[in-house]
Parts: sequence; structure tokens; C-alpha cells
Amino acid sequence: MSRTALALPPALLDLTLSRVLNPSATSSAIGGVARWQRVLGHRSFHQAASLDSEPLQEYDLANSNFTAAALSRRQRRLASGGSYLAVRGGGSERRALHPLEKLGQQVQALDTAIQSDALSIQEFHYSEEELMAIYQDVLAVPIPEPAEHDEEAAEAARIAVARAEAEEDMRLLQGIEDRLGIEQVKPDSEAQPIPLHRRILNRAHEIISRAREARVHANPDAESKPFSLPIGVLTVREYEALVRTSMNANDYAAGEIALDIAKSANLPFPEEALTKILKTYTVAGNARAADKLLSNFLKDTPNELQRHLHVQAHLNATPRDELPTSAIKLLHHYESQNACVAMQAYTTVIAALYSRPLAVARAYAWDLFSHMRYVAHPNPDAVLYTLMIRACASPVSKAQSSEPEKALDLWTEMTVDHNIPPTVGSYNAVILACAKSGEKQYINEAFRLTKQMLDAHRDARGYSAFRPDRKTFCALLEGTKRIGDLARARWILAEIVKSGQDADPNAVEVEVDAEIMTHLFHTYAAYKPPFIRAATKVLPDTTGATASASSSKERLAQGSEKPSESTTSTGLMVEEETESPSFARIPPQSHSEVIHEVNFLFSRILQDRGMLPESSSSPSPLPVRKFGKVELNPRLIGAYLSVFYNHASLEVAQKLFNTIFDELNVTRIPRLYVEALERCMNTRKGPEREVALRFSDELWEQWTTMENAARDSGKPITARFVERAHIARIRMLAIMEDIDRAMEHLREFGAKYPPEVIKSSAPTSPLYSNKVSLAGERPLVRMTSAAEIPDDYVPPLIVFRDVDVLHHRLLVEERKKDIGFVTWLCKSYEWALRMRRNKAMQVQTGTKNTDIIVQAQ
Repeated sequence: MSRTALALPPALLDLTLSRVLNPSATSSAIGGVARWQRVLGHRSFHQAASLDSEPLQEYDLANSNFTAAALSRRQRRLASGGSYLAVRGGGSERRALHPLEKLGQQVQALDTAIQSDALSIQEFHYSEEELMAIYQDVLAVPIPEPAEHDEEAAEAARIAVARAEAEEDMRLLQGIEDRLGIEQVKPDSEAQPIPLHRRILNRAHEIISRAREARVHANPDAESKPFSLPIGVLTVREYEALVRTSMNANDYAAGEIALDIAKSANLPFPEEALTKILKTYTVAGNARAADKLLSNFLKDTPNELQRHLHVQAHLNATPRDELPTSAIKLLHHYESQNACVAMQAYTTVIAALYSRPLAVARAYAWDLFSHMRYVAHPNPDAVLYTLMIRACASPVSKAQSSEPEKALDLWTEMTVDHNIPPTVGSYNAVILACAKSGEKQYINEAFRLTKQMLDAHRDARGYSAFRPDRKTFCALLEGTKRIGDLARARWILAEIVKSGQDADPNAVEVEVDAEIMTHLFHTYAAYKPPFIRAATKVLPDTTGATASASSSKERLAQGSEKPSESTTSTGLMVEEETESPSFARIPPQSHSEVIHEVNFLFSRILQDRGMLPESSSSPSPLPVRKFGKVELNPRLIGAYLSVFYNHASLEVAQKLFNTIFDELNVTRIPRLYVEALERCMNTRKGPEREVALRFSDELWEQWTTMENAARDSGKPITARFVERAHIARIRMLAIMEDIDRAMEHLREFGAKYPPEVIKSSAPTSPLYSNKVSLAGERPLVRMTSAAEIPDDYVPPLIVFRDVDVLHHRLLVEERKKDIGFVTWLCKSYEWALRMRRNKAMQVQTGTKNTDIIVQAQ
């Protein structure tokens, strides 16, 4: 053999020879003794050849499991003709394994390992229950839940401990009564008996006051020194029993007396009693008593709960139509003491600011939110994020409908940056902010977020963690009514109506209310039907006429068309209701179908409320009593009327306006008159303008009575409603070319609301200052400048774009004097408005310039 072959381990050479001589042998039996006997001769030949070879040192002893001594013994046995398999020593000694046998065992172990690996990667089949258990992390052995009787036993034990404690306190109080010699009140006394704890507190307070006076009288310098309770009056345990008894009896005046005794006698101060009394003052909104309580009985800074209750007491003490200035100052006062209030207190103050119908309050809420993140809590929680996202739906400036970009930024910051799990409230807030934008892309984003809320948080059974509620559907309807998406609005109504009918856990449980129906009627009003009969040209083709007649018969059979109908000058269809209204599967295709569908919904509301008998001739496609909780308020009636303003003739709308309020006993609010006057103002040319003028005269007579009564009562109508009503009346008269009446009305408006009234500045808010300061009781960061905050107190006024129609008519008739008056009045209002802004911004103007230069802060 060559040296290259001899360099291999002998065990490997033996294995190779055995496989060549017996290729059918399996690898699992390669180390067997029987096969070893068959190849023994060949192996002896190999060993003989290996003895002639010299280099035993060429073997890798480290890898061959042989030692030099063992190799020499093996060579001696082979030279003497002995078998390698002979047993050494006695039978009790274990036989040494040959390397070939050991290699066979290793190969067999390798085969076993390969088979086990193949089993490990084998595909297993699980049942649905097993997969459900895996996904839901259900343990094989369920943990037993605590029994209900355990909670009952714990509550019973707590009550027993409280009863025992009260009995012990009463025993102590009776001992104090005997020791101090307090007179007992007879049970048959006519006067109301004084409670025992009150009598003890009064007696103890009297004793302490006399002892203090005697001490000061004996030594005037002792007044500044600490005073201890006289021996035998009260022990610490008895004092704690007095405080507990006062708190359990809800006698907080007695609690204050007990606190006064503790302060006078240097007893351990019970902070729990102080907190409970402070909580009572907070609920009652008694901010002055809360201030006095903390200033009298606390030397150090109040704890976090006490600071929160203190701020809440000032919030509750502030009327709903005023800014919570005292609460905000108190909040900044704690910040200056390096004792910031809890995030819950900031959330409460911001929510209180947004509950005020004032632009400055909404602006200050954003400033306070940013200020809090700099000085107190940099990372808001889910509740505060939800509040600020909801605030984006009602921006500071009324020129914007909402701020969807800011809402989505806050949403991303909450869910992605800070990884805060969303809630149903946070989803509703961001959906509302996107829906109220009025832009189609953001409204689609609102529906996408709704789908994400339902689909992205499902468990193993497919049940969603979040279910839409009433606010979710109202937010979506806010978007549909702004773009007139009636298909989605009808789908939302269908989802609400069918709620509660199925046992599906994903089904919503929302009841139809007035707000939902108001949004739905507004969607009908903004909806533009695809078919306009006035724009249709009738062709003389008989085939087409037959097809049209057949389609009309089909619609009539489905209940979507009525046999009797009339066409107005504006192209709107008003059909006589010879049958009950219907609710077809497809959206209405014409103005008349819109009216019929809305009438069906409104009659369904009246039937479910028991105000209209149910018709048994035609079954209703909607479940019964689903609209029974819809309140007939003025806003709902106004939304119902808006559908007739946009899809019916003015005669029908006028008749409905004059009858519906008296029939349903609903009060007419100023908004309803303004919307009706603006509908008359927007009448097109034709015979309907005469109807609009008569209707406007009737409305204006009623409006004048309402406006004067509101001014006399000290609660005038909102200035913007007054503006809209007068502008609609002036434009209506100008359109009808009644210039004299229009000019007379404009002069009356100028005399009733003179421009000089606007010059007086609005009430200044103490929350804003033009000075920049890094210290003080004000926000350090501002999200809204003073120039961006609208003025909520501007009186009614008229600008040139409001009377441009009248101005054009005057130019045609060349009435220079009236033209000059219109120009003077509009410029006077503009000048007064600039002066008001100038005073509000505190900007100094030049004496030579005729214009006012307003510099932004």
C-alpha cells in the first residue's frame, strides 16, 4: 500500500473494505460481531500489511481514540495469532470495543438522529379547538376563577370590621363623655338633639381655648411657643375616633373643628380626614372653603390628590359661560412651587376650557396642552390625546370646519411614536376630525379608520375588540352630509336599524336618536339626484316611450313612484301622496323620490312614538319601534325642512313650515327663521319669486317680534343670526327690485346697530398677554397667537359683499344719494371693526395716517 492510504485511520479503512465486500449489508448492522468474523481474514491481511509499514507516528492519535500502549498491545496479540475479540481477564471485566464496532454504533446513532429530525419537521395537523387554544394562549390546565362567594365573604368581612370599629369608637366617645362631664340630652326634648361627637368636640374646643388663654395670661411670651393638649382631655386614640365618627356621619363642619383641635394641640394630623373634607368642598364647588381649609391646616405643599381636588373645586365654582381663570392661575401657582398637578388635573382643565363656547377658551386649551408637555408631563396619556384629537374637530377659528392634518399627526404620535393602544373614544375623535373637514379625501380616511377599528383588532374567533357606538356613526354621518353621500348614509342607517336582531358579538348596539336622524336628513338635503326631469328631452320614438312607460310602471310597482305628480318652475317634482311612502333599496333617483323617502322616515318616527297610527295596508321594510326614542326637537325639524328647501317647491316648503310646528308642539328657534329667509333669498327667476316674497314677509314679521322680545329680556339673539336674517331680507327686497323698502330696511339696521358700538373693544381676557416671559402664571408655549383668535362679541354689522345686489340696483337707477349712504355705512362698519381689532391687539396708530396698521404679535 502507499503511504497515502496508510495515513488514513484504520477504522475508516476497515469500514470501507467491509462495504466493498458486502454492499448489501445495512448501516445499522455494520458493527455486528457476525459480520466482523466474515471480514476478519481481510482485516488480518490489512494488519499484516500495516505491521510492515513504519510510520505509526503518522496516525492522528488525538482523533483515532487509540493510545500508544493500546496500539502496541494490539500488535502483540495479532502477532501471536490471537483474536482481537478475545476477552481480557476474567468474565467480570467488560469487553473493550473495537474501533470498528464503536464506529458502527456512532453511525447507528447518526441514523437515529436523522430519523428523529425528520419526525420533527413532519407536518402536524391540528384541530380547530387546538388552534384556538394556541391563539388564545389557553393553558392546558385552566386556572380556577375565584368564586363569587369569596367576594361576598370579603365584603361581609369588611362590613363587620367597620361595624366593630364604629362600636369601639362609640365606646371611646361614651368614655370621653363621662370623663369630661358632658350633659346628656334627654330623648324627649323638643329641640333637635346634638350628636355625641359634636358635644364632645365643642367641650374639648372650649377646654383647649380656656387653657390657651390662661397660659397666655400667665406668660405673654408663651403665645409663640407650642401648646400641648391638657392631660385628661383627649388622647390620640380618642381624637382619631372623633374624626372617624365625624366623617362617617358626613358632618364636615365637625371635621373642621377636629382639625382645628389637632392644630391647636399639636396632635398628629389626619390627612385622610382633610382629603375627605376637601373632596366634599370640591363636589359642592365651594372654592373659598377649599382655599381656607388648605391654608389653615396645611403647612407644606398639598399632596397630588389634594392639588387635583383643589383645582377641581375652582373649576366647579366657575359658571359654564365664563373662563375658569382661577383654576388656571392655581394650576400655574403649583407649577411655580415645583409641585405640578397630576395629568388628570390638566385634562380636566382642558376639557373645561373646551366646554366653553368661546374661541379664546379653545385657543388657551391648546396653549395649556403644549405648556404641560414642557413643564410637567411630556408624554400625554390616551385620555388627553383623545381630548386633543377631538378638539381638532372644533378649531379655534370658525373659518375652518376642522383640522384633520393636526388630528392625524396626534393620532400617529399616540399610536406609533408612543405605542399607546387606541380606544373607541380615540377612534371616534380622529374619525370625527376627518369627517368634519368636508373634503372627500379625509372623509374616505374616516371610513378607512372605521374599517381599521373593526378589522385590525380581532381575536382568534374573529370578534373585534372595538365595536362602533353612537358617536362613531354620528361622526361618519358628519362626513356624508357634507358631501351628500346618501348611499353611505343609508348604509349606516341600515346597520343601526338591524342592530340587536342577530346574536353576532360583532353586531352594534346603537339606538336611533334625534342626532342621527338630523345628520341623515341633512345628507338627504345635500344629496344631488342623478335624474333631473326638467333637463330631460322627450324623443318622438315610440319604442323609447314604451320603455320609459314600462320602467315607470316598474318603479310604481316597487312603491318609488306615485301616479299623481306636478312639475314646478324650478324643475323639482312634487307628487301628491296617494300611497304610503316607501324606502327602496337603491338611492333615490329624482327629487320626488328623495321627498317620498324622507316622508317615509319621518312618518316612521311619528308611528314609533305613537303620534301617528300605523298603516296596515303596506308592511314597513324597517323593524317596528326602532325610531321610538327619536326626540322631536327644533334641530330635527329644521333638518327635515331643509330637505324640502332643496328638493321641493317653495309652496310645499311654506305650507310645511306653517303647520308642522303647531302639529308637533315644537318651538321655533332663530335658526329656523334664518334658514327659511335664506331659502326665499335664493329663489330663481320665475313665478316662484312672488311666493318667496309673500313667504319672506310672513317670516320677517315673526322674526321682528322674536328679535325685539329677546333684546328686551336681556338675552339677545346671537349676532351672527341677526346679521344673516337682515342680509337675507335686504337681498330678497333687492332681487324683487323693491329698492325703496330695501333702503329703508338698511337705514333701520344702521340705526338699530350703529357702527360706534363696534368700536368699543371686547372684554379683555386675563389669560393672554402680549408680553413674552419665561416665568409667571401663564403658558410658556403658545400654539395660537392673539391675532388668530376670533372675537366672539362683535355686534351685528354689514359689509359691502352683503349688499352688493342692492348696490348694483342703485347704480342702474342712478340713485347717487342712496349709493353714498350704502358706501358710508359699509365703510363705517369696516372702520369700527378695525378700531376694535386695534384696541384688542394693543397697537398704537399714527395720527397722520388714515388707515390703521395692525401689526401681528
